[in-house]
Amino acid sequence: MTRMKAAVYVMTLVAVVASIIAAATFQPRPSDRQHSMPASTFDGQGPAGLRPRTDQPYTVLADDLDERIRRGDLGAGGQILDVDALARLTGRTPAAVRHALRQLLRTGTVEDCGTLARQWCVPDDHSTLRAARRAHALLDAMIAAGGYPSADSLPRAEHLADTLLTGPEAITLALHALTSRTPRPASAAERARVSGPSRTGRRTVPLGADTAWDRHDIHHLRDLAREQWHRHRCPSHHALSHTEALQHDVLHRLTAAARRQGSPAPAVGGALARAAAARDTTVISLGERHWRSAVLAGLLADLADALSAASARA
Repeated sequence: MTRMKAAVYVMTLVAVVASIIAAATFQPRPSDRQHSMPASTFDGQGPAGLRPRTDQPYTVLADDLDERIRRGDLGAGGQILDVDALARLTGRTPAAVRHALRQLLRTGTVEDCGTLARQWCVPDDHSTLRAARRAHALLDAMIAAGGYPSADSLPRAEHLADTLLTGPEAITLALHALTSRTPRPASAAERARVSGPSRTGRRTVPLGADTAWDRHDIHHLRDLAREQWHRHRCPSHHALSHTEALQHDVLHRLTAAARRQGSPAPAVGGALARAAAARDTTVISLGERHWRSAVLAGLLADLADALSAASARA
């Protein structure tokens, strides 16, 4: 009887040890891993849409690709990006490259080529058709906001090309599109925008009655922005965000200065409306954000000059 109890004890001990070893060496199948992940790792697209637990490795890769694209190392505007070639170039897997490109798509550094198979390309922000489209949209918004009385009262094409940092051919196409349609009336939101920029969701500095602005600094920022645009040196997403916050603050300060003058002069009101329209214009790519920022830098300098002239006359 004692021998039987000892045998049962030994068999039980062996079974326990075997189960511990099996648990320590068990490797789940891919399907088991998929079903064992928490729901937070899915993006709603099934197994193909799995997200990593952290985006940090992909963010580093995205920053590397972003820098290469802005330097022109991966081709000029319109260049389709080969995922496999990028994987070999960076020493990463194609899946990692695709995940990084999806991050860059959200910031506008790359664009979806619109093909049936998912492909990304370098935006061609300086192309004539694209420049004509955005110049037309901005001029239309400026007219509706009161920056210009009508399409027939626009300045000469050479002046508009300099103001909008757009080539003569694209300006000609934009002007033709403007003058070949019936003008639309300004909406209530656009009319309200002329009286001052909306500060909803924007970082601004609280202003007092003695808040000052410096024309020299504003002109310096304009010159830097224009030089950078003409040299095709696009800043990073983070650098542009910083510049945009600064420009929104400058516009806020200049608007406060215009309000302190009482009824602003027509030149001041027009310059203010044009700057507000540029700030609110819709852009697609990172390069177009750079264009909008460079144009706004020039319009802020024009507004500062108009305010200075109005103050001198008063």
